[in-house]
Amino acid sequence: MIITYPSRIYIICPANISTGGPEALHQLSHKLRTVFKLDAKMYYIHKKSNVNPKPQVYNIYDTSEIETIDDHPNNVIIIPESLTNYIFKFKKSKKIVWWLSVDFYSICMKNRHRGLKFYISKYFKGQQEEQEYHFENLPDVFHWAQSYRSYIYLIENHIPENKISFVCDYINPLFLAKSNQIKNLVNKENIIIYNPKKNNKDLKSIQKKSSKYTWIAIKNMTPDQVVETMKKAKVYIDFGYNPGRDKMLRESSVMKCIIISGMGGSSKYQQDLNIPMGYKFKYAKNELSKIIDKIEYSMTNYNHAILDFNEYRNEVLNEELEFENQLQLFFNKNPANK
Repeated sequence: MIITYPSRIYIICPANISTGGPEALHQLSHKLRTVFKLDAKMYYIHKKSNVNPKPQVYNIYDTSEIETIDDHPNNVIIIPESLTNYIFKFKKSKKIVWWLSVDFYSICMKNRHRGLKFYISKYFKGQQEEQEYHFENLPDVFHWAQSYRSYIYLIENHIPENKISFVCDYINPLFLAKSNQIKNLVNKENIIIYNPKKNNKDLKSIQKKSSKYTWIAIKNMTPDQVVETMKKAKVYIDFGYNPGRDKMLRESSVMKCIIISGMGGSSKYQQDLNIPMGYKFKYAKNELSKIIDKIEYSMTNYNHAILDFNEYRNEVLNEELEFENQLQLFFNKNPANK
């Protein structure tokens, strides 16, 4: 699908949140403004009074905030899947739903329904709840799939293929810059890193069996601290559920960490996590010994095992350029510097 020469592009984004989804929305603004010279504006919701809605860590991205949206046929509004209720607030503009995950669509819809149902019944008897989006094939609504899993989800919900584009974000530029510094693999230590928000109690069984290695949780760290930790680590473990193409999996790959992964969410698809299947496991008690063996192999044969991840690492390193290419195709606009 191609949208040609939009007057203005609005990006709806939750305020003051620094996770993968909001970062992707700030990256989108940055590329539209700096590479394509399009008039892109951030429209923040759920703002706090006297607080900058743009997290400080995203100051590396070029953005411009706006307080209101001009609903006009020449304008485009980009909406994350968690906020699809905004589709029906704007009748004239073209809308793009960016499916940065799958699960947050239904989770956020249920939360809105619960909250509004209570609020309306208590304070506004007789009023209707706002309209939600249920995959209606609307002529002015288009879809971006951040992952292959999102694409499959849209197809299963009868969205026409000609309304779906694959648009994946890219990792923080800090990781790309620092990855070039990892030249001597001898400096890698027997460290296993993991995201405690994604890994459940099953990980404790693995930790007990691999207690001779140092385990470090990626928690309450600045991007610089995450980089320095990943530079030292040999293995990144993720047995969590990934609703989209996970940022930390991609970041660890460019920092030359071996990835040992579960198969929850998007991770089961090679299109989303293109690592050898021998490093992916469906966690179960009878698989525990195989997981431990893979950790042992990765630690003792790191210099050889890391070569298994060259293809995936190169894919991640090329994501920023591919992101620009997809935007160029969708908006039929050449980069301004070409």
